[in-house]
Amino acid sequence: MQRNANYNIRERMANRFEVDQRAALFGSRFPGKTAAGKPKDDMYAATSREMMERQNDQTIEDLEGKVGQLKDITRSIGSSIKESNGLLDQMGIDFDKAAGLLKGTLGHLKGMMANKSSKHMIYMVLFVLCLFMLMYFLRKLSWVSGGSPSIQLKETASTTLAAASRP
Repeated sequence: MQRNANYNIRERMANRFEVDQRAALFGSRFPGKTAAGKPKDDMYAATSREMMERQNDQTIEDLEGKVGQLKDITRSIGSSIKESNGLLDQMGIDFDKAAGLLKGTLGHLKGMMANKSSKHMIYMVLFVLCLFMLMYFLRKLSWVSGGSPSIQLKETASTTLAAASRP
């Protein structure tokens, strides 16, 4: 890194307050104190300010678009929440109805168990025995008539594959 022979850092630091940096950047606060080179600096400052204003306007437009999108999203979320709350309310009502039905059924069962006659138990035992007998006979009939249908399907599929593999 080479330095210019005429460049002196100490001299530059000593003279740093001689130039009004704010006025050079934003323009002078005192319009009566203009130097010979000031109109050119003012033109650059005005151009810079105009460019910054355009960038700010573009950024504001972008933000307005994003805010509009967020507004639409929040509205859709709000409508989804309202629908979900309605569904939950309806489910709560349905569960309350089911709980009422279960309480009634439980009351009937308690009343039936409190009944001293044993007719209901005899009927239930006979029903279960008849059900098991029916299942037993149906199972025996399926074995007599040729076995399980799944076994027949496997045997048919294996013979079909063996026949197809022969040339």
